[in-house]
Amino acid sequence: MSDSWLETDLGPEVNDLTEQYKAKKIGRRQFMKRMGAAGIGVAAAASILAACGDDEEPTTTTAAPTTTEAMDDTPATTEAMDDTPATTEAMMDDRSGGTLREGYNRDVSKHDPLTTNWYDPAFFAIYEAILSNDPSGATVPQFASDFSVSDDGLEYRFTIPDGKLSHSGGTINAEMVAEFYRGVQQYSFIAGLASPVDTYEANGSEVVMKMKNPWVGALGPHKTGYWRIVNINTWKEHSIGADGNINAASIYGTELVDGTGPFTHEQWVPGSHVLVKRWEDYPGSLTPFFENKGKAYLDEIRWTVITEAGQRATQLENGDIDTLINPAHQDIGRLESNSDLTVIRHPEWSGYHLSMNRDYEELFGDRLTRQGLSHSLDREGMVQAILFGNGAATYGPFPTTDRNYEPAVEQFNQFDVDLANSKLDEAGWVMGSDGVRTRDGVRFEFRYLVEDETTQKSVAEAVQAQFTNVGVQANLDVVDRALAFEQQSQPGRGSVEMSLFFWLWPIPLDVLILFGSSATVPVPNFSHAVEPRVDAAIASWQTSATDEQARAAASEFQLAWAEQLPFIPLMNQNATFVHNNKVHGWQPFVWNLYPYYNDTWIEA
Repeated sequence: MSDSWLETDLGPEVNDLTEQYKAKKIGRRQFMKRMGAAGIGVAAAASILAACGDDEEPTTTTAAPTTTEAMDDTPATTEAMDDTPATTEAMMDDRSGGTLREGYNRDVSKHDPLTTNWYDPAFFAIYEAILSNDPSGATVPQFASDFSVSDDGLEYRFTIPDGKLSHSGGTINAEMVAEFYRGVQQYSFIAGLASPVDTYEANGSEVVMKMKNPWVGALGPHKTGYWRIVNINTWKEHSIGADGNINAASIYGTELVDGTGPFTHEQWVPGSHVLVKRWEDYPGSLTPFFENKGKAYLDEIRWTVITEAGQRATQLENGDIDTLINPAHQDIGRLESNSDLTVIRHPEWSGYHLSMNRDYEELFGDRLTRQGLSHSLDREGMVQAILFGNGAATYGPFPTTDRNYEPAVEQFNQFDVDLANSKLDEAGWVMGSDGVRTRDGVRFEFRYLVEDETTQKSVAEAVQAQFTNVGVQANLDVVDRALAFEQQSQPGRGSVEMSLFFWLWPIPLDVLILFGSSATVPVPNFSHAVEPRVDAAIASWQTSATDEQARAAASEFQLAWAEQLPFIPLMNQNATFVHNNKVHGWQPFVWNLYPYYNDTWIEA
């Protein structure tokens, strides 16, 4: 049993360099230089060296770009590692203090792993996960000090060392972690990501995760925001009512948090900002690739909500913020030319797709109609016009950069207006004199929901215009983030007819299961789709005991999705992070959605 299917393969060039280093054909300096030339960041290269048994301290530098083989067309932010300015010893002696001001491209979610509908960068500061990914993609301990899996793949064990604390000063032992995980199973809408897990138990200092069946994907969900460890006693006190159900009026995650990470929750103001402060009693990190094992250098981190994309780069250039997540795509080139800034781009496991509520059977109940709508969309044109080429069209559910991407999906959903009209005609939709189709007395017109964020609105407007070309009237309704999720989550015909959704997740197959499975109607299967072929592929994935079985399940899942269209895939974007060069140790990398902040400091 192995979790290698989830681990990284940075391409043959990097693998070859690693083998050369292990065989002592090249030295450490030459290895680091050639890794930098290959586009591999310093932190990732150092992590690979450590995995090879090299214990020499790496040179501290500002963040170099993280790339993968799949991103050959992505421009590098620096020519090579040697061109990255080295941090001086004087700077390193004065790293503590200051507030990191970060621009965030979305509104903020409540800081409660069990009840939030999204997790933001603050989760990586407030909480620790039991495990994490290092810069090379390998699984490493974080809250746990060690982990193991039984030979039959039916039992995982995580060692919880003594002295693990939460922000309130409470001691977090193995039983509390196990109870927290059981709480995820009971209360979290996203618990289905780990449905092959049977139970979590404590055995002395170990959390024992018992499986229903062997599954190569077992560790993946436990590294994400929804499984980041809280003090379950504090959570229950504020979140569970007398009837044993979730207390809708709970202040946990908005006014108070009892987390396990190096920063404490201080302010949460939707539409404005989030503020966290250094936890002075932080017991220290077990994460191998962190340089700073003690309390954080920064005094505070403040995330500013900037949903208007055009304002993000300007605020960074004006000095209003220090770091930025996802600037407007049209501003990336300008930011890359600014010598005071470093731009980091890498593949993002994300996608834009359209839900079609099947409870409105007269609109979306038949596959021909869904296929007609899909063929009307010029995905490549939208990538160029909206993302300025900083992404790729998707004809199936996965981003093209995913290691298990199935190219055969590209036989489906290609842009062809004549084919779109033909399929809609065949489905019985008759073009009206006003340019809108009707079928059996039903007009092809519906409400189309989108979140109030610049890029999402641009995508929604482009889709709306292209639907008009084939006689479909989508009436755009722009709402704030919380209302968008609430209205998409209604059961039956009470939900909206169509919505645009942007998903973001480090393992695409896991999260897309939640959208496509019949077991997750109405949330987050906002299409209320029941597709037996998709369900069968999901079952195959969640019972995959080998990498080969997992790859076959992933392939079938993508093909079934592309043909049956529980959702219409559109495109995915690349992740873009930018920081002022006075910020050090802020290192986003491809295997985690957000950077960690333990090593981050600001040059005075």
